[in-house]
Amino acid sequence: MRITSVLALICDYTPWVLPEYRPLREVPALDLLREADSLSIDSAAVFSEALEARLVQSSVTLANDPPLVLLCERLRASLPKATHNLRALAAGLHAIAFQVENIAEETDFSFLVNPERRMLSVGYDVTEQKLHPACYDMLASEARLATFLTVARGELPQQSWLSLGRSHTRAFKRFLLLSWTGTMFEYLMPALWMRSYPDTLIARTLTACVQVQRAFARSLNIPWGISESGFASKDDTGHYQYRAFGIPQTALKFDANAGPTVSPYSTFLALSVDSPEAIRNLRRMADAGWVGAFGFYEAVDYANSPGRPVVVREWMAHHLGMSLLAILNLLDGNVVQRWFHANPLVQSTELLLNELPARNAILEATANEFAPITAQAKQTNRLA
Repeated sequence: MRITSVLALICDYTPWVLPEYRPLREVPALDLLREADSLSIDSAAVFSEALEARLVQSSVTLANDPPLVLLCERLRASLPKATHNLRALAAGLHAIAFQVENIAEETDFSFLVNPERRMLSVGYDVTEQKLHPACYDMLASEARLATFLTVARGELPQQSWLSLGRSHTRAFKRFLLLSWTGTMFEYLMPALWMRSYPDTLIARTLTACVQVQRAFARSLNIPWGISESGFASKDDTGHYQYRAFGIPQTALKFDANAGPTVSPYSTFLALSVDSPEAIRNLRRMADAGWVGAFGFYEAVDYANSPGRPVVVREWMAHHLGMSLLAILNLLDGNVVQRWFHANPLVQSTELLLNELPARNAILEATANEFAPITAQAKQTNRLA
C-alpha cells in the first residue's frame, strides 16, 4: 500500500523520475540528468513546463528512434497535470508558511514574564487570571529556546538569559549542566533550531549529555536514548501513559527516574551531536524490531521486565516531527538552524550562544566530588 502511494505521488508530481523514462536521461537536449536532480518546490513547476516544450522539439530530432519518440510522447502527456499539481503544492506551502510566520510574529510572550524575577513563568492560569509562580529558569531545558526568543523580541532583557540556571554536575566522568529531569529532550531539542558553537558551554553540555546517556545504557546493556515519552502502563481507556524519564545523575528533580524506558526520537535528536553513534543506535533498535508502519515506535519499556521489554506501540506527532527536523539538519548542513538564524532578530541576539564553559563551576564540582577523600587525607596527616 505504501509503495503504491509513493508511486502515485511520483506520477502526479514528478513523472520524469519514473524508471520507465530512464532512456530519456541519455538525451542531452532534455537535460534531465543535470536539472531534474536539484529542483525546489518553486522551480519544479517551471521545469515541468519547460520540459514539455523540450519534449515536443525532441520528438522531431528523435524521429529515427521510435521507442524514444513514444517515451517522449507518454511523458509529455503526463506533464500538464504534474505542472498544475506542482503549482498548487507550491501555493499551498507558501500559504502555510505565511500563516505560520504571522502566528510567530504575533505571539505575545510579554504576559508570561514574571516582573519580579524577569523570567518566563511556566504558564498562565486562565481561570485565576494570574501567572504561575514557578519560572522557566534552567539553561539545560526547553527554556533555553523560549528565553532566547523572548530576549530577541525585546520582551525580556539579556540579563534574563544570564539568569538561567547553570548548576553543573559530574556524571559518568563527564561534566555538564544539570537539567530538571535529565531528559535528552531538555538538552537537545533547542539545538534543532539553535546553533551551538565549538567549545562553548552549550556545545560541551550537548556532547556530554550524549556521552552520559550512552554510558548509562551500557551499564544496563540496552540501547541508549532516555527522555520524556510514553511507557507501557495504560489508563482505563487503553491509552499509554506519559512521563519524563531521564538520567537521575544529571537531574535536579529529586525523584527523577530513567525507567529505563528508551525512546528512539531521543536518538534522532542526537544526530547533530554524534551522528555515527546515533545511526548505529538506530540500526540496533531497528534490528530489534522497534519499527512499525509509521516508523520507529514511541518507546520500549524495560522497567517491569528487563529480560522482556515492552514495546510502546504508538506514534506521537511531536516526537516524529522532531525526528524529521533532526534528519533534515543531518542531510542538508543544519538547514533548520540556518533558517532560524537567518532571522534578523535572532542574528542580533546569537552572541549569547557563544558563552564559554563555566570553568569555576567545573572546578567546584570537582572539588566537591573529591572533598571526602581530601578530608580523609588531612585527617591521616594530622594523626601522623
